Amino acid sequence: MNRNPKEKLARIELRIKSKDKDKIKRLAEKCNLSISEYLVQRALGYEPITVLPDVFFDFYNKLCQLDNTVGFTPETENKLLSLIDEIHSELLLPRKECMRKWRPPDSGLSKTD
Repeated sequence: MNRNPKEKLARIELRIKSKDKDKIKRLAEKCNLSISEYLVQRALGYEPITVLPDVFFDFYNKLCQLDNTVGFTPETENKLLSLIDEIHSELLLPRKECMRKWRPPDSGLSKTD
């Protein structure tokens, strides 16, 4: 995550139960991230994406090749390209999660109370 080698990194330490650390480690490994990078992404509101199996990429590449080799009607080709774009954005690109679900429920007190 540190793209600037001159930038000094800050350190954050926390204590957690061993079973929680193990769970975080497994989740980070599924995303092919270090524990630190996984926690930074989660804290900044991103949903790290689990690394997909190779069979997915084989399928995705074949779908892209199909579009390049088969003579589709313009309408069918547009639908296929739309599907490929949707698969790409939903499964391969990182995205920010809605932080509203992290907010505590409203206490009912107004700011003037």
